[in-house]
Amino acid sequence: MKEVPEIAGFLHELPGFSALTAAQIAHCARHIEIAYYRKGTDILNVGEKNAFLHIVRSGAVELRNAGDELMTRLAEGDCFGFPSLMNAAPARNHSIAIEDTLIYHLQGGAFADVRRENEAFDTFFIRALSDRLTLQATQKSFRGGEVVRSLLVRAPVTADPRLSIRETAQQMVEHRVSAMLLTDASGFCGIVTDRDIRERVVAAGLPIDNPVAEVMTPSPISLDADAHAYEAAMMMMEKNIHHLPVMEDGHLIGMVSRSDFMRLETEHPLYLVSDISKQTTPEGIVEACQRMPALITGQIEADANGEQLGKFITMITDTVTRQLLRIGETRLGAPPCDYAWVALGSQGRSEQSAKSDQDNALLLDDSATPDTDEYFAALAKIVNDGLNAAGYVYCPGDVMASNPKWRQPLKQWIEYFKRWITVPEEKALMHANIFFDLRCVAGTSSLVDRLKSEVRDMARKNEIFLALMAKNAMNFQPPLGFFRQFVLEKSGDHKHTLDLKHNGIMPIVEIARIRSLAAGELRISTRNRLLAAAEAKEITTTDAANLIDALDFIEKLRIEHQSRQLKAGEQPDNHLAPEELSSLVRQNLKAAFSQVRVSQAALLNRFHLA
Repeated sequence: MKEVPEIAGFLHELPGFSALTAAQIAHCARHIEIAYYRKGTDILNVGEKNAFLHIVRSGAVELRNAGDELMTRLAEGDCFGFPSLMNAAPARNHSIAIEDTLIYHLQGGAFADVRRENEAFDTFFIRALSDRLTLQATQKSFRGGEVVRSLLVRAPVTADPRLSIRETAQQMVEHRVSAMLLTDASGFCGIVTDRDIRERVVAAGLPIDNPVAEVMTPSPISLDADAHAYEAAMMMMEKNIHHLPVMEDGHLIGMVSRSDFMRLETEHPLYLVSDISKQTTPEGIVEACQRMPALITGQIEADANGEQLGKFITMITDTVTRQLLRIGETRLGAPPCDYAWVALGSQGRSEQSAKSDQDNALLLDDSATPDTDEYFAALAKIVNDGLNAAGYVYCPGDVMASNPKWRQPLKQWIEYFKRWITVPEEKALMHANIFFDLRCVAGTSSLVDRLKSEVRDMARKNEIFLALMAKNAMNFQPPLGFFRQFVLEKSGDHKHTLDLKHNGIMPIVEIARIRSLAAGELRISTRNRLLAAAEAKEITTTDAANLIDALDFIEKLRIEHQSRQLKAGEQPDNHLAPEELSSLVRQNLKAAFSQVRVSQAALLNRFHLA
């Protein structure tokens, strides 16, 4: 292309590009597409997939956000589109030519190539991204009146300044922080960052057993927790610092970093899904999942309901599972036969909450042999261990693919279900309850479809099995006593609370599963099961609607309760104290529990158990 030398000469003069070698400049020039836009023409629209770094060669461009607010104006030599390109996300701004404009469109692949090869070029665009998002967050904070306190995501991580540099660095790795706050008997006294260690220790050849106080920044700049967030953003940009300690009444309560402002723009489930999918180690996935608590509270504050929240948490879990499977296959090689990784329980139903353990299994092709199990045992260990490290704790009942019993060929799974259905002992009923919620997360989905087809016919034809499942479902009773008084936990850590999962949500889940099976349906989610049962006249439309309303209400109380716990830095649970609720909400909760009790009585009557 004859324009390459001219393009290369132009690029060489641009900020960031000036750090590239001649070969890297030439590589970029060869991968540029040139386009002319008349005044008023759209270049990129909000929500569009962006595959280029856009460079203004001549003319002028205006960027407006989704609300049509002016973000910035760009002239010759300015770049745009890099935030969506670097985050592998849709465009967040609308770009319009406000003069007749010539644009150089640098292909995303070439942009990524030189970012990998040239650290200075990469750093330039990372800083540009940080500044762009920080400024946007600043504008939002000014309009919304957010304070610094709202940006804090964890308690301060601190160390004693008498520790050695080595010990401090080890603690930074352990806590996954890029800066350590240092405190002594008098209080907060300094900060040391990973950049300080690189520049003041490694580059200077300082012994790592020296006290960290020798390389810390003493009495660093800090800000009050109730200061406006835009003040923090502007201070960090003006002082060119990346970490800012936060104080309250003279006491250290946390720290904000530039990445916290970036998170205001990128803290959305789709961004986390994208980040998880880029990880190449279980440790990387675990680190990405540290954002989950803030993400959950953000979705709740955005008025996500129980169904929406369950789907998005499950979407994250599915993504983690698939990426761990990819990591496992990369380590172990191609699988020796087809398989399906199956999610069970709440993940299978896409109804996970902020507190969920893991229930999963492996369904293998019938060509699997005992010799192939060594591979799948290793694969299951990678995934189950990775899920546990990411916050999805091991199943207390060991219903996981790492258990050889739940890692079997299709023909064995058919035998399992046949035995559970035809000889329904207590343990068999428990297993049936879990495994009827199976859903293929990764692998060969046709294996799961074949199993479901077999199971559907067996369950629908066996009224005795369904009757015993109905009887077993009565183990989950709404917590109401005589005169509609709440029955609270009598002992243990959750004394005087209601178990919203065990006594509120699970009774509805059980009713929906049994009614759906009786209707010959194997739909997965509780709401879809109730709707399917109503369509098949297995349950009245009114009863199905009432149960869905009760489920919505109980789930709403649970997610609000868990959101309060997450904000307080506590582990979320399902135990709600009635005194947390207003008298009106308590009455509505009693009405929801009463509806569940009525539906349970109808279920018993359906199978002549009343």
